[in-house]
Amino acid sequence: ASRLFDEHLLRMDDYMRTIKLPTETREKVKEYFYLQYSNGKLHKESEILDFLSPILRREIKEHNTEDIRRKVPLLRVGDHSDFAMDVSCVIESTMVFENETIFREKTTGDEMYFIHSGVVEIVVSTPSNERATYLAIGDGCVSS
Repeated sequence: ASRLFDEHLLRMDDYMRTIKLPTETREKVKEYFYLQYSNGKLHKESEILDFLSPILRREIKEHNTEDIRRKVPLLRVGDHSDFAMDVSCVIESTMVFENETIFREKTTGDEMYFIHSGVVEIVVSTPSNERATYLAIGDGCVSS
């Protein structure tokens, strides 16, 4: 796995140098890459899971989402266990850095976000077109 990581990192570095990406952005890309590697995301999970039976795939997906299910009340197993498990099996992890915009006010969304760790600020426009923080939400909260 570390050889694969090193190969990906070299290719990524070469690409970023070729397109003359600003240093700040290159550092963010490398940080993202390291975080993905440390979370086991460099594996092509879909290709690996394709070799397994649907029941084993679901079991692995349920295992991989245990932590977020504990944090998000909507996904806690209980009265709605089938629903919670169905939703948890289609969750895709994504990482967002500080000051990145996840979605914009007055746009139609087609995704739902569960905050696993960190804090997200919900920023709205004021009548004078200034930006103001409306709300800050953290671990286990839901936004769509």
